[in-house]
Amino acid sequence: QTRTAETFVPPAVKQRRPLRWVAAAAGLAALAVSSLSDPVHVYFADHSTAVGERKLITLEDGSQVWLNSATALSVHYTAGRREISLLKGEALFQVNKDASRPFVVQAAGGSVQAVGTRFDVDRQSQRVRVGVTEGEVKVSSAGQAVPLKIAQQLDFEEGSPPSASHTLDLNTAAAWQRGKLIFNRRPLSEVFADIERYMPGSVVVAGQLPDTAVSGVFNLDDVPGMLSVLSRTQPVRIYQLPWLTVVMNAQSADKVAPGG
Repeated sequence: QTRTAETFVPPAVKQRRPLRWVAAAAGLAALAVSSLSDPVHVYFADHSTAVGERKLITLEDGSQVWLNSATALSVHYTAGRREISLLKGEALFQVNKDASRPFVVQAAGGSVQAVGTRFDVDRQSQRVRVGVTEGEVKVSSAGQAVPLKIAQQLDFEEGSPPSASHTLDLNTAAAWQRGKLIFNRRPLSEVFADIERYMPGSVVVAGQLPDTAVSGVFNLDDVPGMLSVLSRTQPVRIYQLPWLTVVMNAQSADKVAPGG
């Protein structure tokens, strides 16, 4: 079923004198947003979701695809091949078996091939993460192919071979499909990278974030709530500008604050 997040309302900026770096960031906000504009072909995708939207599509062969927030893909079916181009974002695939027509997902110069299985492909720019929750797939990149089985995941970047596989937690895999984000000792930088796809605009990490891990269950329909919890429980400062959220190490932010 299609689920659409509630309209995002940014939390109010803290009532304090603007930091010097905030003024500079405000001047660069438009540049930051424009530099992250999607390639033209994304706008001609067969299926896409807006920020905060998630939806299910059923392909002509009965295979199903769940699209996460801010995702775009195109479908190319022929008599001998079923091909999906993941242009951006994340998608979960439930593939119907058809030995005569391989099912292949193309992303960032690599491919993921399955016959009958369930797997997730998450593309963030030119970096791709593949996780298998049922069956087996073959991940190919830079001329190398790696088999990936249930409860395994790996990464690859455009022009580079796949990484070694590592364990996928099936209890938290594709939690976004259920409207949740679940973190199990995830680095702060990865947490904010995941949250960014559910927010309008961009998230910019200013400097080096603390080396702390985050665990918890968050509701995707409450992005302001997620940011509020992280600002209270983690050593970071979060500042919001129109279409831009800046995350900074709390110690660094205090040093540049007036009187700091």
